[in-house]
Amino acid sequence: MKKVRLALVGAGGYGNYCLGLMERFVDPKTYELVAAIDPFYECVPRFEKLKAQGVPFYRTLEDFFAADTTDLVLIASPIHMHREQCILAMQHGAHVLCEKPLAPIVQDALIIRDAAAEYGKKLGVGFQMSFCDPIQNLKKDIRAGLLGAPKSLRSYVSWQRFDSYYNSPWKGRVKDAQGHWILDSILTNATAHYLHNTFFVLGNEQDSAAMPQSLRVELYNGKGIETFDTAFVQGEFADGSDFFIAVTHSGDRNIDPVLRYEFENAVVTASGNDDSAEIIATFRDGTTKNYGAALGEYHVAQKIRTMLAVAADPALPVPCTADTILPQLTVCNAICDQADVHPLPAARMERVTEPEPGIFMPGLSDEAWRCFEEGRLPSALGYDWACPPSEFRLDGYTAFSGARFDKEAH
Repeated sequence: MKKVRLALVGAGGYGNYCLGLMERFVDPKTYELVAAIDPFYECVPRFEKLKAQGVPFYRTLEDFFAADTTDLVLIASPIHMHREQCILAMQHGAHVLCEKPLAPIVQDALIIRDAAAEYGKKLGVGFQMSFCDPIQNLKKDIRAGLLGAPKSLRSYVSWQRFDSYYNSPWKGRVKDAQGHWILDSILTNATAHYLHNTFFVLGNEQDSAAMPQSLRVELYNGKGIETFDTAFVQGEFADGSDFFIAVTHSGDRNIDPVLRYEFENAVVTASGNDDSAEIIATFRDGTTKNYGAALGEYHVAQKIRTMLAVAADPALPVPCTADTILPQLTVCNAICDQADVHPLPAARMERVTEPEPGIFMPGLSDEAWRCFEEGRLPSALGYDWACPPSEFRLDGYTAFSGARFDKEAH
């Protein structure tokens, strides 16, 4: 494989994490980092190190392309910048790995998809679970019928997020200062991997994902942000199978992702921290199959290794594309358009100062866990803080309207 020229957009934040992944889990013989692009590059954690290595810095992607070219652009910038940066990179002859979410709204994702086709470039979207071998192999077995028909796929995450997490110009925001959609929430961004994976493993092809037909949704806001920090989503697919996801940033405990996918012939589970969350199928006869720890950092880095290989040989397949992420993005857009957001009860919220300032609801992590275990919404369990769900179908939903936000703004 030839040495791929790689430019990184957004070298701080998640981009800095990607640099760490490359240092540890990507063969340095496969790529050359030809640019670190960030409007505030002096503040990038690896600024001095990259500078010493001779990596050029640029404020914008436009500045870089005015001076140089590249084979692959890794985009790790804020959500609302993705569309323009993806298209600009492809216009200048580069393939793209764009971190999730690809775009805030379906319309933008389709524009990016069409641009990739127009310019003949490969686009990968950084839902790393879709790239990694454990999930790819699990999906092959699902498609081959080894696990039987899907019945119910459930996910749970309780990640405490302190005040500092939302001290950002875009996290938890509906729009940026210029009026561009962001729609950042726990469901659309922070725990998007698990919602997407639910749809991904049920896709008819290795690079496709299944679209649910209907949703029942309860959204809650304990942080006072513009969107929501707690979500419970129950949905059904055309074949009668269902999914359930319970996620919160306002819970009183940190609990790493837990997945439970029930099929006719087996139950697939994953739990524990990133490096120990092995994907294990337990079959009805008591036998098991261990697919590996899909959430470990080696597997996170697979998306980078894959897209470097694709940039070297564009005939190679991309597991997660603009089409692949459409079910997850459609669900998130429909939820933002149609589901009500309710405040968590102020009387139950408690402010903490250690390990840093933040506000949380005691007992919420356990209450959300019960929802996950039973596959039932908080209102169905009779929690005194719960509100009736928003219910709607996805038939014909093809574009985000944002009408409710524009109405609220006026």
